[in-house]
Amino acid sequence: MKRLILLPFLALFLYAQSGENEFKKYDENCTKGDEFSCAQIGMTYLKESDLEGAWVYFDRGCKAKFGVSCELKAYMQTQIGEYDEAFKTFSKACDNNSSYSCLNLAVLYDNGNGVKKDIKKATSLFAKACKLGDRSACQMLNVR
Repeated sequence: MKRLILLPFLALFLYAQSGENEFKKYDENCTKGDEFSCAQIGMTYLKESDLEGAWVYFDRGCKAKFGVSCELKAYMQTQIGEYDEAFKTFSKACDNNSSYSCLNLAVLYDNGNGVKKDIKKATSLFAKACKLGDRSACQMLNVR
């Protein structure tokens, strides 16, 4: 199961390796509403450490309802302290059985970032993420 969850990230990373012509093609497709292309461009910006550029395209992909873009946008939100918005995104994705989102939601509860600290809720979310195949979540359960 974990491999299936990581495949979208791997695919985006590989496509983010594309050249300038590919970038223009993806930008045009993103502008036309192709959410996968938006995520690919976001990954390209992220790879180049251009967080503002990545944010723009992850946001566009997320608005087009592409889950991977939403998860990456939410992760970026946690990095800049926008926990309330990240919480909403991770919650929705976790409800749809995204192990990555359940894991990150558990971390928010575990640390009390954007929500009241709740170890019991965090443990429950780590268990859900583990059940969905996230090994990191399983390891967190083992140290509790």
